[in-house]
Amino acid sequence: MVEVLPLSGLFYNKDIIKNISDVISPPYDVIPEPMQKKLYDLDPHNIINLILPGGSSREKYKNAQKILDSWIKDNILIFDDKKCFYVFEEDFSVDSKRKKILGFIGLTRIEPYSRLKIIPHEKTQSEPKKDRLNLLESCRTNFGIVYTLYSDDQNRTMDIFKRTIQEKPFINTAAGYDHSLNFKIWKMSKSSDIKEIIKIMRDKKLIIADGHHRYETSLAYKQNTRSIINKDRKHQENPEDFILTLYIESSGKDIFIHPNHRLIKFKDYPGLDNILEKINNDFYIETENIHSEKYITGKLLDSKSKGNKSFFIYGRCKKLYFLTLKSSLPGIRDSLKSAVGQYLNIDINILKKFLIEKISYQFEVQEISYTHYISNAIKRVDNRKFDIGILLNPATVKEIEKISTKGHVLPDKSTYFYPKPCTGLIMYKFDR
Repeated sequence: MVEVLPLSGLFYNKDIIKNISDVISPPYDVIPEPMQKKLYDLDPHNIINLILPGGSSREKYKNAQKILDSWIKDNILIFDDKKCFYVFEEDFSVDSKRKKILGFIGLTRIEPYSRLKIIPHEKTQSEPKKDRLNLLESCRTNFGIVYTLYSDDQNRTMDIFKRTIQEKPFINTAAGYDHSLNFKIWKMSKSSDIKEIIKIMRDKKLIIADGHHRYETSLAYKQNTRSIINKDRKHQENPEDFILTLYIESSGKDIFIHPNHRLIKFKDYPGLDNILEKINNDFYIETENIHSEKYITGKLLDSKSKGNKSFFIYGRCKKLYFLTLKSSLPGIRDSLKSAVGQYLNIDINILKKFLIEKISYQFEVQEISYTHYISNAIKRVDNRKFDIGILLNPATVKEIEKISTKGHVLPDKSTYFYPKPCTGLIMYKFDR
Protein backbone atom coordinates (compact mmCIF):
# COMPACT_ATOMS: atom_id res chain seq x y z
CA MET A 1 0.00 0.00 0.00
CA VAL A 2 1.33 3.44 -0.96
CA GLU A 3 0.43 6.07 1.61
CA VAL A 4 0.09 9.64 0.38
CA LEU A 5 -0.93 12.58 2.55
CA PRO A 6 -1.69 16.29 2.13
CA LEU A 7 0.62 18.84 3.73
CA SER A 8 0.81 22.42 4.95
CA GLY A 9 3.25 23.51 2.28
CA LEU A 10 5.97 26.08 2.80
CA PHE A 11 6.04 28.65 0.01
CA TYR A 12 7.09 32.19 -0.89
CA ASN A 13 4.93 34.98 0.49
CA LYS A 14 3.47 36.73 -2.55
CA ASP A 15 2.87 39.89 -0.52
CA ILE A 16 6.64 40.28 -0.19
CA ILE A 17 7.98 38.38 -3.21
CA LYS A 18 6.13 40.06 -6.05
CA ASN A 19 7.67 37.99 -8.84
CA ILE A 20 7.76 34.27 -8.00
CA SER A 21 9.49 33.55 -11.32
CA ASP A 22 12.67 35.17 -9.98
CA VAL A 23 12.98 33.00 -6.87
CA ILE A 24 12.49 29.49 -8.28
CA SER A 25 15.19 27.36 -9.89
CA PRO A 26 15.79 24.02 -11.60
CA PRO A 27 16.68 21.08 -9.32
CA TYR A 28 20.11 21.47 -7.73
CA ASP A 29 21.76 18.77 -9.88
CA VAL A 30 20.96 20.31 -13.27
CA ILE A 31 22.16 23.86 -12.64
CA PRO A 32 25.33 24.60 -14.64
CA GLU A 33 27.72 27.23 -13.29
CA PRO A 34 26.64 30.05 -15.64
CA MET A 35 23.03 29.54 -14.55
CA GLN A 36 24.02 29.57 -10.87
CA LYS A 37 25.26 33.13 -11.23
CA LYS A 38 22.10 34.09 -13.13
CA LEU A 39 19.91 32.71 -10.33
CA TYR A 40 21.85 34.49 -7.59
CA ASP A 41 21.44 37.73 -9.58
CA LEU A 42 17.70 37.29 -10.28
CA ASP A 43 16.67 37.87 -6.67
CA PRO A 44 18.50 37.76 -3.30
CA HIS A 45 15.79 35.36 -2.11
CA ASN A 46 16.21 32.87 -4.94
CA ILE A 47 15.94 29.29 -3.69
CA ILE A 48 19.48 28.61 -4.91
CA ASN A 49 20.69 30.23 -1.66
CA LEU A 50 19.17 27.22 0.14
CA ILE A 51 19.84 24.34 -2.25
CA LEU A 52 23.37 25.40 -3.27
CA PRO A 53 24.46 27.62 -0.37
CA GLY A 54 27.77 29.43 -0.23
CA GLY A 55 30.55 28.45 2.13
CA SER A 56 33.10 25.69 2.42
CA SER A 57 32.76 22.16 3.77
CA ARG A 58 30.04 21.84 6.44
CA GLU A 59 29.83 25.62 6.84
CA LYS A 60 27.60 25.89 3.77
CA TYR A 61 24.94 23.64 5.32
CA LYS A 62 24.84 25.80 8.45
CA ASN A 63 24.56 28.86 6.22
CA ALA A 64 21.52 27.32 4.49
CA GLN A 65 19.90 26.68 7.87
CA LYS A 66 20.47 30.28 9.00
CA ILE A 67 19.04 31.68 5.75
CA LEU A 68 15.99 29.40 5.96
CA ASP A 69 15.30 30.35 9.58
CA SER A 70 15.62 34.06 8.81
CA TRP A 71 13.33 33.85 5.77
CA ILE A 72 10.65 32.11 7.82
CA LYS A 73 11.05 34.60 10.67
CA ASP A 74 10.77 37.53 8.24
CA ASN A 75 7.75 35.99 6.48
CA ILE A 76 9.62 35.63 3.19
CA LEU A 77 8.54 32.00 3.41
CA ILE A 78 5.19 31.16 4.98
CA PHE A 79 3.24 28.00 5.76
CA ASP A 80 -0.16 27.14 4.33
CA ASP A 81 -2.90 27.55 6.93
CA LYS A 82 -4.46 24.21 5.95
CA LYS A 83 -3.35 20.81 4.71
CA CYS A 84 -3.70 20.41 0.96
CA PHE A 85 -2.79 18.41 -2.03
CA TYR A 86 -1.46 20.79 -4.68
CA VAL A 87 -2.57 20.21 -8.27
CA PHE A 88 0.43 20.91 -10.49
CA GLU A 89 0.58 21.82 -14.17
CA GLU A 90 3.75 22.40 -16.17
CA ASP A 91 3.56 23.85 -19.66
CA PHE A 92 6.67 23.51 -21.84
CA SER A 93 7.95 23.35 -25.40
CA VAL A 94 9.68 20.55 -27.33
CA ASP A 95 10.64 21.06 -30.99
CA SER A 96 8.45 24.17 -31.12
CA LYS A 97 5.41 22.20 -29.94
CA ARG A 98 3.69 23.10 -26.67
CA LYS A 99 3.16 20.26 -24.21
CA LYS A 100 1.60 20.00 -20.77
CA ILE A 101 1.75 17.61 -17.83
CA LEU A 102 -0.81 17.62 -15.03
CA GLY A 103 -0.48 15.90 -11.65
CA PHE A 104 -0.45 16.66 -7.96
CA ILE A 105 2.00 17.27 -5.13
CA GLY A 106 1.73 15.63 -1.72
CA LEU A 107 3.67 13.57 0.80
CA THR A 108 4.63 9.93 0.32
CA ARG A 109 5.47 7.62 3.20
CA ILE A 110 9.09 6.57 2.60
CA GLU A 111 9.57 2.85 2.11
CA PRO A 112 12.65 0.74 1.26
CA TYR A 113 12.77 -0.26 -2.41
CA SER A 114 12.57 -3.92 -1.35
CA ARG A 115 8.87 -3.48 -0.51
CA LEU A 116 8.16 -2.75 -4.19
CA LYS A 117 5.87 0.19 -3.49
CA ILE A 118 8.24 2.97 -4.47
CA ILE A 119 10.41 1.71 -7.32
CA PRO A 120 13.64 3.11 -8.82
CA HIS A 121 14.30 2.84 -12.52
CA GLU A 122 18.04 3.59 -12.71
CA LYS A 123 21.20 3.29 -10.63
CA THR A 124 22.51 6.26 -8.66
CA GLN A 125 25.92 7.59 -7.69
CA SER A 126 26.85 7.88 -4.01
CA GLU A 127 28.56 11.29 -3.89
CA PRO A 128 25.48 13.51 -4.50
CA LYS A 129 23.63 11.65 -1.72
CA LYS A 130 26.23 12.64 0.90
CA ASP A 131 25.81 16.31 -0.01
CA ARG A 132 22.00 16.15 0.10
CA LEU A 133 22.04 14.28 3.43
CA ASN A 134 24.15 17.02 5.01
CA LEU A 135 21.70 19.65 3.74
CA LEU A 136 18.69 17.66 4.96
CA GLU A 137 20.21 17.22 8.42
CA SER A 138 20.80 20.97 8.71
CA CYS A 139 17.54 22.30 7.28
CA ARG A 140 15.08 19.43 7.89
CA THR A 141 13.28 20.52 4.74
CA ASN A 142 12.49 19.02 1.34
CA PHE A 143 13.25 21.90 -1.02
CA GLY A 144 13.07 19.73 -4.15
CA ILE A 145 10.43 17.30 -5.32
CA VAL A 146 10.67 13.61 -6.22
CA TYR A 147 8.95 13.15 -9.59
CA THR A 148 7.03 9.84 -9.75
CA LEU A 149 4.81 7.99 -12.20
CA TYR A 150 1.71 5.99 -11.35
CA SER A 151 -0.90 4.17 -13.45
CA ASP A 152 -4.57 5.17 -13.35
CA ASP A 153 -6.29 3.63 -16.37
CA GLN A 154 -9.71 4.80 -15.23
CA ASN A 155 -8.58 8.45 -14.90
CA ARG A 156 -10.10 8.72 -11.44
CA THR A 157 -7.48 11.20 -10.22
CA MET A 158 -7.78 13.25 -13.40
CA ASP A 159 -11.52 13.67 -12.81
CA ILE A 160 -10.74 15.23 -9.41
CA PHE A 161 -8.06 17.48 -10.89
CA LYS A 162 -10.50 18.78 -13.50
CA ARG A 163 -12.83 19.98 -10.74
CA THR A 164 -9.98 21.68 -8.90
CA ILE A 165 -8.52 23.53 -11.90
CA GLN A 166 -11.83 25.28 -12.60
CA GLU A 167 -10.75 27.71 -9.88
CA LYS A 168 -8.10 30.40 -10.15
CA PRO A 169 -4.59 28.94 -9.64
CA PHE A 170 -2.82 29.77 -6.41
CA ILE A 171 0.43 30.16 -8.38
CA ASN A 172 0.75 30.99 -12.07
CA THR A 173 4.27 31.85 -13.14
CA ALA A 174 6.85 31.43 -15.84
CA ALA A 175 10.36 30.39 -14.82
CA GLY A 176 12.78 33.28 -14.64
CA TYR A 177 15.61 30.94 -15.58
CA ASP A 178 13.73 29.62 -18.64
CA HIS A 179 10.75 31.55 -20.01
CA SER A 180 9.61 28.57 -22.08
CA LEU A 181 8.42 26.91 -18.84
CA ASN A 182 5.21 27.89 -17.10
CA PHE A 183 3.85 26.53 -13.82
CA LYS A 184 0.39 26.59 -12.30
CA ILE A 185 -0.58 25.31 -8.85
CA TRP A 186 -4.04 24.96 -7.32
CA LYS A 187 -4.83 24.10 -3.70
CA MET A 188 -6.95 20.99 -3.21
CA SER A 189 -8.28 21.40 0.32
CA LYS A 190 -11.76 19.89 0.08
CA SER A 191 -11.91 17.00 2.54
CA SER A 192 -13.84 14.66 0.25
CA ASP A 193 -11.36 15.18 -2.62
CA ILE A 194 -8.38 14.59 -0.32
CA LYS A 195 -9.89 11.37 1.01
CA GLU A 196 -10.65 10.17 -2.50
CA ILE A 197 -7.09 10.81 -3.68
CA ILE A 198 -5.67 8.95 -0.66
CA LYS A 199 -7.97 6.01 -1.37
CA ILE A 200 -7.16 5.87 -5.10
CA MET A 201 -3.40 6.00 -4.54
CA ARG A 202 -3.43 3.28 -1.88
CA ASP A 203 -3.13 0.39 -4.35
CA LYS A 204 -0.67 2.09 -6.69
CA LYS A 205 3.03 1.57 -7.24
CA LEU A 206 5.18 4.66 -7.70
CA ILE A 207 8.07 4.62 -10.18
CA ILE A 208 10.67 7.30 -9.53
CA ALA A 209 11.14 9.22 -12.78
CA ASP A 210 13.48 11.86 -11.34
CA GLY A 211 14.86 12.39 -7.85
CA HIS A 212 16.43 9.04 -6.95
CA HIS A 213 19.17 10.81 -4.96
CA ARG A 214 16.62 12.84 -3.03
CA TYR A 215 14.53 9.77 -2.24
CA GLU A 216 17.47 7.63 -1.15
CA THR A 217 18.82 10.49 0.97
CA SER A 218 15.46 10.85 2.71
CA LEU A 219 15.29 7.10 3.31
CA ALA A 220 18.74 7.20 4.96
CA TYR A 221 17.74 10.25 7.03
CA LYS A 222 14.52 8.58 8.15
CA GLN A 223 16.42 5.48 9.28
CA ASN A 224 19.09 7.54 11.06
CA THR A 225 16.50 9.69 12.81
CA ARG A 226 14.35 6.75 13.88
CA SER A 227 17.31 5.01 15.50
CA ILE A 228 17.84 8.11 17.68
CA ILE A 229 14.35 9.23 18.65
CA ASN A 230 12.45 5.95 18.74
CA LYS A 231 13.90 5.07 22.12
CA ASP A 232 11.44 7.59 23.55
CA ARG A 233 8.73 7.64 20.84
CA LYS A 234 8.53 4.08 19.56
CA HIS A 235 5.07 4.28 18.04
CA GLN A 236 4.82 7.95 17.17
CA GLU A 237 4.76 8.95 13.54
CA ASN A 238 7.56 11.29 12.55
CA PRO A 239 7.59 13.96 9.82
CA GLU A 240 10.84 12.43 8.49
CA ASP A 241 8.80 9.38 7.45
CA PHE A 242 7.45 11.31 4.44
CA ILE A 243 8.91 12.99 1.36
CA LEU A 244 7.61 15.75 -0.92
CA THR A 245 6.43 14.10 -4.14
CA LEU A 246 5.02 14.98 -7.54
CA TYR A 247 2.67 12.32 -8.93
CA ILE A 248 2.10 12.14 -12.70
CA GLU A 249 -0.16 9.57 -14.37
CA SER A 250 2.07 7.50 -16.66
CA SER A 251 -0.14 7.34 -19.76
CA GLY A 252 0.04 11.09 -20.35
CA LYS A 253 0.96 11.71 -23.98
CA ASP A 254 3.14 14.74 -23.16
CA ILE A 255 5.54 13.02 -20.75
CA PHE A 256 8.86 13.58 -22.49
CA ILE A 257 12.18 11.74 -22.05
CA HIS A 258 15.43 12.96 -23.60
CA PRO A 259 18.07 10.41 -24.60
CA ASN A 260 21.38 10.61 -22.74
CA HIS A 261 23.92 10.39 -25.56
CA ARG A 262 27.35 9.11 -24.49
CA LEU A 263 30.67 10.90 -25.01
CA ILE A 264 33.86 8.88 -24.51
CA LYS A 265 37.44 10.02 -24.05
CA PHE A 266 40.17 7.36 -24.13
CA LYS A 267 43.51 7.45 -22.36
CA ASP A 268 45.12 6.75 -25.75
CA TYR A 269 42.61 7.25 -28.57
CA PRO A 270 42.95 4.22 -30.88
CA GLY A 271 41.11 5.78 -33.80
CA LEU A 272 37.55 5.09 -34.87
CA ASP A 273 38.50 2.38 -37.39
CA ASN A 274 40.07 0.28 -34.63
CA ILE A 275 37.03 0.77 -32.41
CA LEU A 276 34.64 -0.32 -35.16
CA GLU A 277 36.80 -3.38 -35.87
CA LYS A 278 36.34 -4.58 -32.27
CA ILE A 279 32.54 -4.46 -32.48
CA ASN A 280 32.21 -5.62 -36.09
CA ASN A 281 31.13 -9.14 -35.06
CA ASP A 282 28.15 -7.81 -33.11
CA PHE A 283 26.92 -4.96 -35.33
CA TYR A 284 26.10 -4.24 -38.95
CA ILE A 285 27.96 -1.01 -39.73
CA GLU A 286 26.89 1.54 -42.36
CA THR A 287 28.90 4.63 -43.26
CA GLU A 288 26.78 7.81 -43.25
CA ASN A 289 27.28 11.39 -44.35
CA ILE A 290 26.92 14.10 -41.72
CA HIS A 291 23.21 14.78 -41.44
CA SER A 292 20.85 17.05 -39.57
CA GLU A 293 19.64 16.22 -36.07
CA LYS A 294 16.18 15.58 -37.51
CA TYR A 295 17.57 12.95 -39.89
CA ILE A 296 19.61 11.23 -37.17
CA THR A 297 16.70 11.17 -34.71
CA GLY A 298 14.33 9.96 -37.42
CA LYS A 299 16.57 7.11 -38.53
CA LEU A 300 17.09 5.92 -34.95
CA LEU A 301 13.35 5.94 -34.27
CA ASP A 302 12.55 4.24 -37.57
CA SER A 303 15.01 1.46 -36.81
CA LYS A 304 13.54 1.01 -33.33
CA SER A 305 10.02 0.79 -34.78
CA LYS A 306 11.23 -2.23 -36.79
CA GLY A 307 12.47 -3.95 -33.64
CA ASN A 308 16.16 -3.19 -34.23
CA LYS A 309 18.74 -1.98 -31.71
CA SER A 310 20.62 0.81 -33.44
CA PHE A 311 23.05 3.62 -32.63
CA PHE A 312 25.07 6.26 -34.41
CA ILE A 313 28.74 6.60 -33.59
CA TYR A 314 30.63 9.78 -34.45
CA GLY A 315 34.41 10.26 -34.31
CA ARG A 316 37.13 12.86 -34.67
CA CYS A 317 37.44 12.00 -38.33
CA LYS A 318 34.05 13.70 -38.72
CA LYS A 319 32.56 10.45 -39.94
CA LEU A 320 29.19 9.08 -38.87
CA TYR A 321 28.43 5.37 -38.69
CA PHE A 322 25.07 3.66 -38.18
CA LEU A 323 25.29 0.50 -36.07
CA THR A 324 22.57 -2.16 -35.86
CA LEU A 325 22.89 -5.14 -33.51
CA LYS A 326 23.11 -8.53 -35.27
CA SER A 327 20.35 -9.96 -33.10
CA SER A 328 19.98 -12.98 -35.40
CA LEU A 329 23.40 -14.37 -34.40
CA PRO A 330 23.04 -17.41 -32.06
CA GLY A 331 25.11 -15.99 -29.19
CA ILE A 332 23.34 -12.62 -29.18
CA ARG A 333 19.91 -14.17 -29.80
CA ASP A 334 20.30 -16.58 -26.86
CA SER A 335 21.48 -13.76 -24.59
CA LEU A 336 18.47 -11.62 -25.44
CA LYS A 337 16.03 -14.50 -24.92
CA SER A 338 17.27 -15.35 -21.42
CA ALA A 339 15.48 -14.13 -18.29
CA VAL A 340 18.12 -11.45 -17.79
CA GLY A 341 18.05 -10.79 -21.51
CA GLN A 342 14.46 -9.64 -21.35
CA TYR A 343 15.68 -6.89 -19.05
CA LEU A 344 18.71 -6.20 -21.24
CA ASN A 345 16.73 -5.97 -24.45
CA ILE A 346 16.29 -2.20 -24.59
CA ASP A 347 18.62 0.25 -26.26
CA ILE A 348 20.46 1.61 -23.22
CA ASN A 349 21.36 -1.89 -21.96
CA ILE A 350 22.33 -3.12 -25.44
CA LEU A 351 24.58 -0.08 -25.65
CA LYS A 352 26.23 -0.91 -22.33
CA LYS A 353 26.65 -4.67 -22.85
CA PHE A 354 27.50 -4.99 -26.53
CA LEU A 355 29.19 -1.66 -27.23
CA ILE A 356 30.59 0.28 -24.28
CA GLU A 357 31.74 -2.75 -22.27
CA LYS A 358 33.47 -4.24 -25.33
CA ILE A 359 35.16 -0.95 -26.17
CA SER A 360 36.23 -0.44 -22.55
CA TYR A 361 37.70 -3.95 -22.39
CA GLN A 362 39.90 -3.31 -25.43
CA PHE A 363 40.82 0.35 -24.86
CA GLU A 364 41.25 2.21 -21.57
CA VAL A 365 38.47 4.77 -21.10
CA GLN A 366 39.49 7.96 -19.34
CA GLU A 367 36.08 9.66 -19.10
CA ILE A 368 32.44 9.18 -20.06
CA SER A 369 30.12 12.18 -20.22
CA TYR A 370 26.52 12.72 -21.28
CA THR A 371 24.45 15.16 -23.28
CA HIS A 372 20.80 15.28 -24.35
CA TYR A 373 21.52 17.06 -27.62
CA ILE A 374 23.04 15.61 -30.80
CA SER A 375 24.52 18.97 -31.81
CA ASN A 376 26.31 19.24 -28.47
CA ALA A 377 27.71 15.70 -28.80
CA ILE A 378 29.11 16.45 -32.26
CA LYS A 379 30.51 19.81 -31.15
CA ARG A 380 32.36 18.30 -28.19
CA VAL A 381 33.94 15.64 -30.40
CA ASP A 382 34.88 18.22 -33.06
CA ASN A 383 36.48 20.36 -30.31
CA ARG A 384 38.46 17.28 -29.22
CA LYS A 385 37.03 17.37 -25.73
CA PHE A 386 36.00 13.76 -26.42
CA ASP A 387 37.08 11.15 -28.94
CA ILE A 388 33.74 9.62 -29.93
CA GLY A 389 30.06 10.27 -29.41
CA ILE A 390 27.40 7.55 -29.33
CA LEU A 391 23.87 8.68 -30.22
CA LEU A 392 20.86 6.62 -29.15
CA ASN A 393 17.09 6.51 -28.79
CA PRO A 394 15.51 7.53 -25.47
CA ALA A 395 13.84 4.91 -23.29
CA THR A 396 10.04 5.01 -23.28
CA VAL A 397 7.75 5.17 -20.25
CA LYS A 398 6.41 1.70 -21.11
CA GLU A 399 9.95 0.26 -21.19
CA ILE A 400 10.75 1.87 -17.86
CA GLU A 401 7.53 0.52 -16.30
CA LYS A 402 8.14 -2.98 -17.65
CA ILE A 403 11.71 -3.20 -16.39
CA SER A 404 11.41 -1.44 -13.03
CA THR A 405 8.27 -3.28 -11.89
CA LYS A 406 10.18 -6.55 -12.40
CA GLY A 407 12.86 -5.41 -9.98
CA HIS A 408 15.52 -4.35 -12.49
CA VAL A 409 17.21 -0.96 -12.84
CA LEU A 410 18.79 0.72 -15.82
CA PRO A 411 22.39 2.00 -15.78
CA ASP A 412 22.87 5.43 -14.23
CA LYS A 413 22.22 8.38 -16.53
CA SER A 414 19.85 6.29 -18.67
CA THR A 415 17.04 8.83 -18.83
CA TYR A 416 16.40 12.54 -18.61
CA PHE A 417 12.76 13.34 -17.97
CA TYR A 418 12.03 16.81 -19.32
CA PRO A 419 11.23 19.25 -17.99
CA LYS A 420 12.26 18.84 -14.38
CA PRO A 421 9.73 20.10 -11.82
CA CYS A 422 11.26 23.31 -10.53
CA THR A 423 12.44 23.91 -6.97
CA GLY A 424 10.88 26.57 -4.75
CA LEU A 425 7.17 26.50 -5.55
CA ILE A 426 6.15 24.21 -2.68
CA MET A 427 8.45 22.95 0.10
CA TYR A 428 7.99 20.55 3.03
CA LYS A 429 9.49 21.49 6.41
CA PHE A 430 9.55 18.72 9.01
CA ASP A 431 9.31 21.01 12.03
CA ARG A 432 6.00 22.59 11.06
